[in-house]
Amino acid sequence: MNARKWLFGILAVGLTAVCPLSSVRGAEPQDSSGGPGNAYIVVVGVGEFKDQAIHARPTADADAKSLYKLLADPKYLGVSPERSKLLTSANASRDAVLKAIETGVDSTAKDDLLIIALFGRGSSVADKPCFFTPESVFKERAKTSFTTTDLEPIFKKLKSQKLLFLMDVAYKGFDAGSEKVAEPTISDFLKIVYGDADREDNALPTNRVMVFGNLPFREPLTKGDHGLFYATLADALSGKADEAPYNSGYEPDGLVTVHELVKYLEKEIPSGARAVGKTDKEKELVPFVIGQSTSRYWITRNPAETAKVNERLKKIETLVKDGKLTAEDGKEASALLFRMPKLKWSQDLRKAYQELAEGKITPDALLATRKTLKEGLKLPVEEGETFATKVLAWVSELSGRYIKPVTPGELTAAAIKGLYTNAEETLPDDLEEALKKPKDLSSTQRKELLTKARVRLGKREDLEGDKAVDVAITMGCNSLNDRYSVYTDHEGVLKMESQLKGRFPGVGIQIRRDAVRDGLLVATPIKGSPAYKAGIQAGDLITEIRLEVDKEGKPLPESATKVFSTKGMKTDDAVKLILGKPETPVTLVVEREGQKEPKPYRLMRNYVMVETVHGVKRKENADWSFFLDEKNKIGYVHITQFISLAGDDGKELFGTATDLKKAMAEMKRNGLSGLILDLRENPGGYLSSAVSICDLFVGKQAIVTVKPRVGAVREYKGKTAGDDSFPMVVLVNGDSASASEIVAACLQDHGRAIIVGDRTYGKGSVQDVVDFSPTGGELKYTIARYYPPSGRNIDKLATEQDPSIKDWGVKPDYGFEIKLSPEELNNWFEYAQDLLVIPPPGKPAQAVDPEKDKQLLKGLEYLREVVKSKRGAKDN
Repeated sequence: MNARKWLFGILAVGLTAVCPLSSVRGAEPQDSSGGPGNAYIVVVGVGEFKDQAIHARPTADADAKSLYKLLADPKYLGVSPERSKLLTSANASRDAVLKAIETGVDSTAKDDLLIIALFGRGSSVADKPCFFTPESVFKERAKTSFTTTDLEPIFKKLKSQKLLFLMDVAYKGFDAGSEKVAEPTISDFLKIVYGDADREDNALPTNRVMVFGNLPFREPLTKGDHGLFYATLADALSGKADEAPYNSGYEPDGLVTVHELVKYLEKEIPSGARAVGKTDKEKELVPFVIGQSTSRYWITRNPAETAKVNERLKKIETLVKDGKLTAEDGKEASALLFRMPKLKWSQDLRKAYQELAEGKITPDALLATRKTLKEGLKLPVEEGETFATKVLAWVSELSGRYIKPVTPGELTAAAIKGLYTNAEETLPDDLEEALKKPKDLSSTQRKELLTKARVRLGKREDLEGDKAVDVAITMGCNSLNDRYSVYTDHEGVLKMESQLKGRFPGVGIQIRRDAVRDGLLVATPIKGSPAYKAGIQAGDLITEIRLEVDKEGKPLPESATKVFSTKGMKTDDAVKLILGKPETPVTLVVEREGQKEPKPYRLMRNYVMVETVHGVKRKENADWSFFLDEKNKIGYVHITQFISLAGDDGKELFGTATDLKKAMAEMKRNGLSGLILDLRENPGGYLSSAVSICDLFVGKQAIVTVKPRVGAVREYKGKTAGDDSFPMVVLVNGDSASASEIVAACLQDHGRAIIVGDRTYGKGSVQDVVDFSPTGGELKYTIARYYPPSGRNIDKLATEQDPSIKDWGVKPDYGFEIKLSPEELNNWFEYAQDLLVIPPPGKPAQAVDPEKDKQLLKGLEYLREVVKSKRGAKDN
C-alpha cells in the first residue's frame, strides 16, 4: 500500500489499555509504575554535511543536544552518561549511529525504556528511506548513509523493552540533479518497529510508540533556534503534558505518560504550525503517532509536582512505620499517589489517601471510605452470567464455521485471558489453572469460568454495559492471528456500515481537518444525502456541531453538552457526534467563502447511500458521464468497493452491480466500443456483488470456486448470456483486494479482459459478515478460500504457509505491468480523490485525465488500437 493509505489503515489496530488496582484485583499495575526502568537514550542530530548537494539544517544539532540534556537532567529522567549516547555533526558517522542504536537495544531488558531520537535530513536509496550522516555524499548515499534496511536486524532484537522512537527528519533539501528520487514512505519505518505489515497477525507489539514530528513528504518548521517539533516536545516532556487539559485524571500527578505526550503533541504542533508557518501547506503540518493505544508507560517527571508527590509519599511511609497503616495499605497508597489511576473508583480512593497524607482524615476514615468504595465494585452474579451468555454466542458462531479448527474451549480461554490482559489485571491462579487444558472444557465449565472471570473484575466504567463483551470478543478474535477475522462493536457498526451495505445513518458529507483554519472542512457532500439536499457544499468549514438528542433520538438532559466547537476536534470525534439514528436532528454551523456570517444547517439524519460506481466527470446534476474517449466510444468505470443491500426476497435493492448495469446500459445505448474497468484501491466487498459483475461479461461460465472447512464446495457460474461485444481493460494495483481480485482473475482467465497496472494485494480468503445481536455489533470471520476459474492461488499468505505454492495475486498481462513509484502513487491518489468531489454551483467538476495516470493511459492506448483494428477490419 502507499504510505498515506497504509498509515490510515494501521491506526485502527489495538485497544486502549486501562490502569488496574491491586486490592480489588489490586492497587497497582503489573509493572508497578509503568516507568522507564533502567532507561537508555540514543539522540542523533545531524545538520551539517560535507556534500554541498545536501542542504544544512542548523536546528538538528541544537535539537539533539537540548533533548539529550533534558533527558539527562535528574529533574526529568536522569539517564546516566553510561546509558546515553549523543551523536551530532561532529561524530555521527554511519557506523557510529548504527552501533549506538544496537548498543541501546542490547543494553535494555524487559520493561526498560529505550528512547531513540533522530534529527536531520534524509532521502531514499532506491525505494528505502535513508538518513544522511555528516560524511554522506548524495550521489553515493547508498554507501554513505544508513537506511531502514540497515536498521531492520537491529530492531528485530527488541524483546519486551518500552520503545519511544522520535523522528524529525526532513526528506527534502537536497540537489538531486537529473536523478528522479523516490519519495520515502512511513511504512518502511513502521515495519522495522512493528514488524511486517503484511503478516497474518493483526496485533501490534505493545509499549512501542513511534512519533513523526512531520510526515516524510513535508518540510519541518522552525521555532526560534529550534525545530518546531523539538520545541513542542521539550515543553511536553518538561511537564506541560502533565497539566490540564492534557493530563489524565483529576489533577497532575508529576509524571508525563506516553498518552499525555501524544495528546500534547497532537494539539500543540498544529497550533505552533499555524503560528510560525508562512504558507497554507506549512500551516497544515501535523505529527503522526502510532502505538500509543497499546502503550502504558511514563517517560519523564513533572518537577512542578514532584515535591508535592514526594511529600505525600513520605507521610504514608511515616504512617506505616508508626503502625497506623499496614504495609499492604502503604503499598496500595504509594502506587495510587505515585501515578494517577484511570478508573474512577481508584481515583476516589487516591483522593482519600491524599487527604490522609495531608492530615485531613484519620486512618479509620480512610479504611471506611475504602470499604464503601470496594462494596460498590461488587458485580451481581446475574450480570456475570449475562456476560457469559453473550460471549458464548460468539464462541458458538466461530467454532462452528471458522476456516481453521478451533474448539469452544480455546475460544473461551482466549476471551477470558484477553479480557484480563486488556484490563491490565493478573489472571487469578484458579482461573489460570482451569484454562490450562481449554479443549477439555465442557459447556457448563465454559459458562462458569466466563461468569467467574467477569464477576472477579467487578464494576468498572471501562467494562460497563456491553464493553466487557466487546473487549472479550475483540481479544478473542485477535488470538486467531487472522487480520480478516474481527469484531466491531455497536458504535463501530454505525461508523463502518457503509463499507459493505453501502449505507450509513448520518448526514452525508466527507470531512477532513483544515489545519490552517482549525476547523472541519467539507471535502464533498454525498449525492442525494441530507447535507447535499440542504445545500452544504465542498469547501464549507464546519465550526460547530449542535445536538438536541442522543444517538437513539432521546432528548439530552439540561446538564449535557449540546454545542461542540470544532477547533482542535479530531475527525473521528466529529464523526461520532454527527452519526446517529435516522430521523433525528443534528445542526452543523458552517462558514462559507463570501458569506458574512456562519450559517446553521439543521439536518435530519437518514440513511446515506454510498456511490461505488464512478465515471469520467460529474454532470451538473452530480450524475456521472462515462465516456473517456467520445470519438472511439471507450467507456470508463471506477468501482471503489463491492456493496449490496438486498430485500426480503434476496434480490439486490441497491448496490454496485445494480449501478454498474445502469452505467453499462447508458454506454451501450450510445455505441460503446471498449471499456476500462478500474479496480485500483478497491478493497473488495460482497462476493455476490463480484459474481454478479463477472456475470455481465463472461456469461454462463465458471466465475469462482469457494472451498470452506465446513460444508460443501460451491462453484459459482454466470446465469446470463453475458456481453462480449466490446474489448475490456481492467486496471489493478497493490490495493486491489478480495472481490476485486475475483473479478480481475475471472476476466483474465477467460481472456475477456487485459489486466493493466501492478500485482494485486493477494487476499484469497472469504469472510462471512453476521450481525451479532447480543450487543448490536458485527462479526466478520474467515470461512473459506476462493479460487478463480483456472484454479490458481490468489492468497499471498498461502505462499508463506506452504513453500510449494510460489505465486499469488493477479498479475498484469505480459507487457502491461505499469509500476508507480511511491511519489507517483501519492500524486495519483490525491488526483483521484479530487475526482469524487461534487463542486459548488457554477464551478467545473474535475475530469479523469489519462495524462495524469500512466496506468490508465496504457489501457486507453491499447483499447484505441483494438477499436481501430476492428473498424479497419469492418471497412475491409
